[in-house]
Amino acid sequence: MARMTKKTEKQVREHLASLPKEALVAALMDRATEDAEFRRRLVIMAAQASDEVDPAVFRRGIADALTSGSAGRRDYARTSGTWARSVDAAIDPVEELLSAGHAEIVVGITEYALGRIDTLMGRIDDSSGWFSESIIRLEALHHTACVEATPDPVKLARRLFKLDVDGDWDIFIDCAKSYADVLGEAGLAELQKLADERWVDLPPAPAWGEEDRAPGVFHLTRMMSNLAEVSGDIDARVQVMARELNHPYRFLEIAQMLDEAGRPNEAMEWAERGLDGPDDLPPHMRSDKRLDDFALERYLEQDRPDDMVRLLWRRFTDVPEVATFARLKRWTEPGGQWTCERVRALELMRADATKRSAASQRAVSKAQQRWGGPHPKPAYEDLIAVLAFDGEPEEAWRLANDHGCTRAMWHELARASEHERPLDAARVYEGEIDELIGRKQTHTYEEAVARLGPLRRLYEAAGDIDAFDDFVKRVRVRHKQKVKFLRLLAEAGFDADG
Repeated sequence: MARMTKKTEKQVREHLASLPKEALVAALMDRATEDAEFRRRLVIMAAQASDEVDPAVFRRGIADALTSGSAGRRDYARTSGTWARSVDAAIDPVEELLSAGHAEIVVGITEYALGRIDTLMGRIDDSSGWFSESIIRLEALHHTACVEATPDPVKLARRLFKLDVDGDWDIFIDCAKSYADVLGEAGLAELQKLADERWVDLPPAPAWGEEDRAPGVFHLTRMMSNLAEVSGDIDARVQVMARELNHPYRFLEIAQMLDEAGRPNEAMEWAERGLDGPDDLPPHMRSDKRLDDFALERYLEQDRPDDMVRLLWRRFTDVPEVATFARLKRWTEPGGQWTCERVRALELMRADATKRSAASQRAVSKAQQRWGGPHPKPAYEDLIAVLAFDGEPEEAWRLANDHGCTRAMWHELARASEHERPLDAARVYEGEIDELIGRKQTHTYEEAVARLGPLRRLYEAAGDIDAFDDFVKRVRVRHKQKVKFLRLLAEAGFDADG
């Protein structure tokens, strides 16, 4: 319906003014049952005009919104933008309730809402991340309400502890720090008491390389650490963090904290304890070099080159490959040790490649005789990669030709040698082009044709354009039945004469 004219508005006002009070109330209540937004505004107006507020109305509104729309589906419950707007609309009146001076009631409503979210997040797909937005808003509203209402700090601490430590979704996480202003000494002491009671009942800590999967351990450990941080007790934080020393990074966290606290000697003691851990760790732990980097930086600062080289060499001999070789070079070059260490490293890799070559030949022979299995990783692969990295392409090519390497390594050699060895690079790219054509798909045909231009430039750089023309002719003959490919070849200007 169009907007009312002034005349119509006057008529409506006069009609409403003539109605009995009971009729007006009935009309407004009927409207409230049909219009959620009008109902919200009516509830807020009533709350602002009264000292008695029914929190159940607000709790029910949030609960309904949390399971509305896509989140309420049986087959695939999930959050969405529409869902998030519905939840925000349900939180809006709670925010207005706080503005109306009902902080104590808002504390209870927001805690209820966050508890509902903690339950629902395990049942509803939140790939879109909308739950986190609601949590952030509700937690901020809760904290503001606590500041205004000044609830009993001991009772508040108990409720925060339950939602933080016993929850699964980081609700009220780090509350020992974020609520220190509200909890005060009494509330923080209660948090500490509750945490200590749980702490003594924890299961044994995981061993090196194992994951700690005990329920609640992460949140409890974090709370204990936060409580120690709030109290300013570094040693207490170290004690808490030292429970779980199953990963090199755990030692790094303690070392960094002590280092920042101005206790560098203790920091290095913890770092070196972590460095002395076992070598047979899971791959994701072995590849984490953050603790190594911390120790190496301190070795440089403290002029301890022997310790630095010892650590680098241990890592290199454990996994002699281009990554550990590059780290050895990076850390020893500034101090002048690289020349000597480079010789040692290459000698070790050559000896290792020779040994692996002999062993792999025996293993492949037996495997192929029995199963016809695949070849293992080429024995000289890592040495070839190191030589290419270290500026010895001639030796790298020689070993690749003599002993073979993976397709990826051939490509790396070719890419790195386009200027110095254009013909060798071209031969590698020829094989890749043939392979693309052999896949018999339109996009691989297009990719193969696209690569012919760069290939031609390599032959031109080598002064042997006839060799390129010969290659194109061979390709046309070898793939003469692939009509689509031949058409693409002609469209790109590679005619029958190359």
